[in-house]
Amino acid sequence: MRSDVRPRRAVIKIGTSSLISAGAPDPAKLSALADAVLLLRKDGLRPVLVASGAIALGTGPLPPDARHSGTARQLAAAVGQGLLFEAFRHSLAERGLAAAQVLLTPVDVTGPEHGDSVRAVLESCLGAGLVPVVNENDTVMVRNNDVLAALLAASLGAERLVLLTDVPALYESDPRRDADARRIPEVRALTPGIERLAGSAASGMGTGGMAAKLCAAWIATLAGVPTVIAGADAEDAMVRAVRGEDIGTLVHARVRDPRPDLRRLWRALSAPPAALLRGGPGVRHLVAGGAPLTARHFVSADGPFEEDDVVDVLAPDGRVVARGRTGVAADRLADGAADLTVMHHTDYISLLEE
Repeated sequence: MRSDVRPRRAVIKIGTSSLISAGAPDPAKLSALADAVLLLRKDGLRPVLVASGAIALGTGPLPPDARHSGTARQLAAAVGQGLLFEAFRHSLAERGLAAAQVLLTPVDVTGPEHGDSVRAVLESCLGAGLVPVVNENDTVMVRNNDVLAALLAASLGAERLVLLTDVPALYESDPRRDADARRIPEVRALTPGIERLAGSAASGMGTGGMAAKLCAAWIATLAGVPTVIAGADAEDAMVRAVRGEDIGTLVHARVRDPRPDLRRLWRALSAPPAALLRGGPGVRHLVAGGAPLTARHFVSADGPFEEDDVVDVLAPDGRVVARGRTGVAADRLADGAADLTVMHHTDYISLLEE
């Protein structure tokens, strides 16, 4: 559990478009970011930065043949990771701050072999006065930094996760299509209904979009970390979000678990649901008890899904009661025996409180 005597922690994720312009690091954006880090440190807070942009930076220098290979994005990440970190290192060094590069995957943070080590090295970085600059190790596998940031916030017991993006907040309708879209300043408890307001993932240079931001918000808030989604271009966005000012959308946290099950949260919530599984009369009771869900507990599926996809589980009244990874594909659910395990209890999260 977090000690009151240590400096406070916050995890700030910065999207590709908030760092990169015309395929290169944007000096003005990086300068503003470094200024914000300095201000937060003066507030007695130690930020961990999670930065996207390696793929965008590394694509240009790739040889033409490599750009069209099956591993083009991974190769671009391998080239761009050093360029991205150097841009951060330079901006922070101008303000007397030393940066520490940390490349991670969710497996590193959630797995039993490395999870404690990751937390310990980040705590050591912060204790030594370094500014950790974390990036998803996309050379291994391209995922998204939003989810990684949420896992780190949960692991470190951060007091806030801030997701800076090119969309100013969560809105009641799509602001790209509706000029009168109204900002949602705060969300008391994230629900599938609120999530649907995000619509489809935004296009652009990054791999995230609002859908990914909400996946991150699910993970962080269920682990007890309040989450702010805010536009990076707003004046002093990072500082205002961490200080609790009215900017973007604040998603409130649940009661903090001092040792949240990060692997379970990651498995169940790291992707939007691919389909809906409609449960029978007993499914709510089974979810409440954390029991495995077998084929006999479902009456139908809305939408195709593959093995290991994320799906939502609905009670007979249509309410979402759980979200998690399936152990089977849709065709096996339709044709399988009644005792076929569809979702193990360790691979889903109960949403009954919603």
